[in-house]
Amino acid sequence: MKEVYSSIYFFLKSHAIVLLIFIIGLILRIWAAFLDPFLHDWDERFHALVARNMMHHPFQPMLRANPINNNYDPTQWCCSHIWLHKPPLFLWQMGLSMKTIGVSLFSMRLPSVLMGSIMILLLYRIAFLCTGEKRIALIAALLLAFSNFQLQMIAGIKGMDHNDIAFGFYVLSGLWAYSEYLKNPTLLWGILIGVLSGFAILNKWLIGLLPYLGWGVNILLQSDKQLLKKEINYLIKSVLVCCVIFLPWQIYTWLTFPDLARFEQSYNWRHITEALEGHSGSVFYYAEHFSDFFGHWVYYLIPIGIILMLRDSSVNQRLLRAFLVESLFVLCFFSFIVKTKVDAHFFFVAPIFLLFLATAIYKSIQLKFIRDYSLILISIIIYFVLNPIYFSTHISNKNKVRNDRIFNTYIYQHLNEYIPDSSLVINMNAFEDIDVMFFNNKMTAYHFTLPEEDMQDLIQKKIPIYAFTPHGKYKFPEWIECYPYLKVINLKLRTSAL
Repeated sequence: MKEVYSSIYFFLKSHAIVLLIFIIGLILRIWAAFLDPFLHDWDERFHALVARNMMHHPFQPMLRANPINNNYDPTQWCCSHIWLHKPPLFLWQMGLSMKTIGVSLFSMRLPSVLMGSIMILLLYRIAFLCTGEKRIALIAALLLAFSNFQLQMIAGIKGMDHNDIAFGFYVLSGLWAYSEYLKNPTLLWGILIGVLSGFAILNKWLIGLLPYLGWGVNILLQSDKQLLKKEINYLIKSVLVCCVIFLPWQIYTWLTFPDLARFEQSYNWRHITEALEGHSGSVFYYAEHFSDFFGHWVYYLIPIGIILMLRDSSVNQRLLRAFLVESLFVLCFFSFIVKTKVDAHFFFVAPIFLLFLATAIYKSIQLKFIRDYSLILISIIIYFVLNPIYFSTHISNKNKVRNDRIFNTYIYQHLNEYIPDSSLVINMNAFEDIDVMFFNNKMTAYHFTLPEEDMQDLIQKKIPIYAFTPHGKYKFPEWIECYPYLKVINLKLRTSAL
């Protein structure tokens, strides 16, 4: 562990400015976690509820903990009982946070705040190891600290929110461990790559093996046979460690929930061959979103940074080669092969592109006619990266959808003041039943209303149904109006958020 501790100690003592950047990034991420006092649609509310249920049942991931019947479709991840739609590590982290400091929106988002902040330090260290230039490393850290896209993910605005923050964190951690390995090629760093890659897979899927792609390419180009044998030995042991980390959960779910596990595995592969859930786009989909990832106009500097790094003898070319192969593989794989297009699917390699961008910025401000205006130039770039106009528009009083979501959430948070804790609740807005159950974990809620075939069983059990008063398109069908134990909640929800 000595190597790990020395790496951490490096950036704590080497440059005070990076600590300041880290603190600024942390404050921004805490602010983002408090930005919206409600659960977002896709997919934060589902992640939050499953994580809350995993506080008590960590090995039984559940969305709807107490369904009133077995007529639901278990393959519909938005509405099912057992929830295997994503691996569990980020959910465990969210659940542990809520269990430790209490259930709240902030505690649910806190792991993303911490991981997003630590990524600033990881990128700083990676950039320094690659370029040997502290100022490039500082610029890279600064760009990530002010990243609008990551702040939106931490706030839950951008899907897939906390899942992709955790995935990006563990992938970047794996790349950091490989960067340290190239500097000091010991088995310890190889094992750490395996642990972190295993954690990445436990958050998403096999693309978490990304650090091995760059490692493998460098092994193939290794000319020293003795070093080649040593590296292959380390690589095999690292991969075995990775498998030990992620395979137990796969085996457990296949044994415990075989049908659902089989479906989810098939569904994951269908993302490659089909544009699922309406997420379609051309091969230029991710390139067209570069302005969202890196800031308007700023992203044009990325190819310049790559060219400059390739021509710079002081740059660690083995590490640069690994980063180029990994980042371009992800861009091409998701652009040309994967049919389901989601902008966040690419963002987990965005920190590497920020390294290329930081190099271009640093080299630009070294030019004589720009040097005197370097602070102004960097300030303008940070402005585009942060895009404060987006946030000011988002939190504006004119944002009626946001205001209505806040209004409805306040009702859900105080619902136990109007009805008993263990109630069956219906007729809230689409998917806001998930919000009700997050804020009131003993309640069972359904958006819209219950099907007619469920009524007879509920009548026999004399179960009261609490229903929000009709609003917008949410009306009572005849079988609900005639239900003898119907109790109307005289609170009218707002519907503009739909």
